[in-house]
Amino acid sequence: MPSFEKELMFNEIVKEFEKSPYTFISSFQGLSVSDLTAARVSLEKVARRSMVIKHAMARKIFEKMKFEGAEKFLKDSIIVTFGEKDPQDISKKIVDYAKANDKWKAAGVIFEGQVHGEDFVKALAKLPSRKELLTQVVVRMKSPIAGVVNVLGALTRNLVVTIAEIRKKKEAAPAAAA
Repeated sequence: MPSFEKELMFNEIVKEFEKSPYTFISSFQGLSVSDLTAARVSLEKVARRSMVIKHAMARKIFEKMKFEGAEKFLKDSIIVTFGEKDPQDISKKIVDYAKANDKWKAAGVIFEGQVHGEDFVKALAKLPSRKELLTQVVVRMKSPIAGVVNVLGALTRNLVVTIAEIRKKKEAAPAAAA
């Protein structure tokens, strides 16, 4: 029978999985405590929570949550990162940390109940964030409107210049007749 602490921890982690639309799993081997702490602090700036989980606990959680195929992530020590906002930000941090440290690897992600591997995490890291996408939408929406304003402004300027030229000719015509 599991101890009270382990059961409490199990229930807490299951709640985190249930609250999170996506969960990143990274594997590491031979990281120093300071490196692991630095990685967790970096991840927690863009994620809700990161925690190291033992394989036995992870297997039980994967079984309870019915994440088939997630066991393949259990090769080295694992850190699980729970997120709820932009998954691109977390995947970028994980991929960047893996590039900088060869003892860290983006193992995979459980995204909306589906288990995906390392390639999905890397592809997700290449996508622009929600903020960048919204900026692109605003710029693209603004561009045609600005074009219409410029065209209308040019038409108005051309009309004013044309009327001014007609007036000059009419004023010059009576002087030439005299």
